[in-house]
Amino acid sequence: MSQFFSPKPLVWALATGFCAMPALSFAASPLSMGGADVCRASQPPRHFVQPPVQTGEESAGQDVTRVVADQVDGQSQTRVQAQGNVIVERNSETLNADWADYDQNNQIIKVGDQFTLDNGQGRISGQHLTYDMEKSSGVASPARFEIDQNNRRLQGVGDEIQMDGKQRYRLQTAKFNTCNPGDDSWYIRSSSIDVDYDKNVGVARNATLVFGGVPVFYTPWIDFPLNGNRKSGFLPPTIKGGSDGFELTTPYYLNLAPNYDATLRPHLISSRGMQLGADFRYLQPTYSGQISGEWLPGDSKSEHKQRAKVDFTHSQQWSNGISGGIDYHQVSDDDYQRDFWGNNDDSVNLNRALWAGYNHRLWGGNFNGNLLIQNYQTLASSNGYIDQPYARLPSLQANWDRYFGKHYEVDVYAEATRFEDRKIGFYPDRLQKYPNGTRYVVYPSVTADYSNSWGYIRPKLGFHATHYDMDKANNDYQRSINRVLPIVSVDTGMTFERLWKGKEGSHGYVQTLEPRLFYTYIPHRRQDDLPVFDSAENSFTYDQLFRENRYSGQDRINAANFVTTAVQTRFFDNKTGAERFAAGIGQRFYFSRDNVKLNSTLVDRERKRSDIVAFGRANLSSKITASSDWHYNENLKTTESYNVGVRYTPKPGKTVSVRYKYGRYQELYDDQYGKARMIDVGAQWPLTRNYYLVARENYDFAHNTVLNQTIGIEYQSPCHCWSAGLVGMRYTNSYQNRKAAILFQLQLRDLSSVGNGPLDQLSTQIPGYSNTYEVKH
Repeated sequence: MSQFFSPKPLVWALATGFCAMPALSFAASPLSMGGADVCRASQPPRHFVQPPVQTGEESAGQDVTRVVADQVDGQSQTRVQAQGNVIVERNSETLNADWADYDQNNQIIKVGDQFTLDNGQGRISGQHLTYDMEKSSGVASPARFEIDQNNRRLQGVGDEIQMDGKQRYRLQTAKFNTCNPGDDSWYIRSSSIDVDYDKNVGVARNATLVFGGVPVFYTPWIDFPLNGNRKSGFLPPTIKGGSDGFELTTPYYLNLAPNYDATLRPHLISSRGMQLGADFRYLQPTYSGQISGEWLPGDSKSEHKQRAKVDFTHSQQWSNGISGGIDYHQVSDDDYQRDFWGNNDDSVNLNRALWAGYNHRLWGGNFNGNLLIQNYQTLASSNGYIDQPYARLPSLQANWDRYFGKHYEVDVYAEATRFEDRKIGFYPDRLQKYPNGTRYVVYPSVTADYSNSWGYIRPKLGFHATHYDMDKANNDYQRSINRVLPIVSVDTGMTFERLWKGKEGSHGYVQTLEPRLFYTYIPHRRQDDLPVFDSAENSFTYDQLFRENRYSGQDRINAANFVTTAVQTRFFDNKTGAERFAAGIGQRFYFSRDNVKLNSTLVDRERKRSDIVAFGRANLSSKITASSDWHYNENLKTTESYNVGVRYTPKPGKTVSVRYKYGRYQELYDDQYGKARMIDVGAQWPLTRNYYLVARENYDFAHNTVLNQTIGIEYQSPCHCWSAGLVGMRYTNSYQNRKAAILFQLQLRDLSSVGNGPLDQLSTQIPGYSNTYEVKH
């Protein structure tokens, strides 16, 4: 092995003296290189450890060590001593120091009084270093370090740093964080830290999280991934305060294998007791799933003492287009969802389903088949009301469709379903049970499509055949019922365009005018004696105007001899093609009476025309959007419902939305109807560069009730190293019971979050909400 040495010219040493490097500090702010406001400076520091000075010369060769200094003694000897602005280079490593003592035979170098080492993976600086140039190992004391690997950053200080190659480090009496250079707003203080980039694991012992100079959390041992991958260990705790008092969850994550893991979730609820929870996830090339459970023995706040919850989901993909899955949910009592998940006071149906599917090309078309076994656990509302759907035990469905030529499509739908255990009413005294039965459906149809750039016409002909085998109920005999109905419809429309030229330099617009007619004919068949297994009346909307049947499911098919007349207009940006505005209005005209009712309690009214429905939406700019829907009741000559909303989002982190809803008579909660006049206002807005206000007010004027009230403050550090949110919420169940909660979250860059995640809830409550941690100034 050869070495190459040369003395450094004095003029170069004077121009770039190494003594300019800042001295190490182990004071109250051990990581500081510019103070708390370092990111507010016009030129914040680019490095926590300044890169070493290089000679600028070409490489001396593989495994050749070059020493350059103001004075070099012993070049031809086995021991070299260098003084003044020392630069040592070997392969990808560069070392600067005030002086160096280099043992050539053993490749050991000792440096001081100040040094900086760049080993190609990270940078270390300090006062004293003993280093093996061949093995890239050594000991530095006291020292600071900076490592950037896998797009993740680690920096800190230690009384001693031990290096075992370029990938493994041990720090004694150390402090570290993942912030930008000069940011010590938080750090972890520990007696020792082991960093192993070969295993991508860091381990800290006797670790204390120090935030703003104040210790906030201690653990005797913690490990963390260095590359963002999963790693077994404690997750940040969840902290919450509210109607159930103080809550603390300390989850522990188990990375059992690359394709399955588990999480243990001990959950202390001060007003109830200790809840134990666990999650298990698995993933294989052909199947995946998750099992979750919770158990609270001896709930001190509820009459239900043993509280539990189980969730199981599984999906499977076999070869040849066969798939399947399981979706199962179970809780111990009716109040579980309300007590622990904050659900409203309505009756809740928890799904339990086993399904299998088959997809295949058949006879030149596409075939889809599904087998479903499904029932529910129905949870009663607080007043005992339940609404339990029929169980499907089982349901077999098949669909085949094929195109013939350019214009014709043939579709065949078939179904056979066994329905059981329908219950509705107030448990247990006023609970009505419905008869069980089996339903068979066959529905073939043919659709023709004649269309071009300016219009289209799409006639359709189908035959809907239904057969029921009903079980004996009360004193009735077992019976069979048939229903066969032809269904004819014609959908036609045209598109007219007009160009609106903009001023010079601005965009023009293309306006369309799109009239549309939709005709449907279905003869009347008496259906009062048919059961209602899965049918319900659809909401009357603009889209519903262009559907043949106003009922969902297969049990009710309306009599139809009507035509829908509608028109819509749209404005498109002439350059980008983006839609800027759209509005439409439509109404049905009846040529015959439709007296098919969902049940016998509904009032039958003869009508010549339907209600009027309209919609509008606008992208007024890249920052402002608006939308509205309107439903006018023709019988009562009054507005049935409408809503109008507008949202202003000039950039991420700044949004304001307002929506007003009116309903003349609608379901407020389980079997309770009334007028609704609601306003929903949401906002996220920066108060300063780093502070954000978040708020929501959902108020019902008709009942003088606050449905949801949220107020909070979020903060993002100037260096984007951490963010925090404190949010208070108050909401109501069934316009009677109210609950409150205080949510807190602290998010640390490249580590994790501490708190119960108010950010997740705010994203569903405030339209346009952005995670402040991700907002760039």
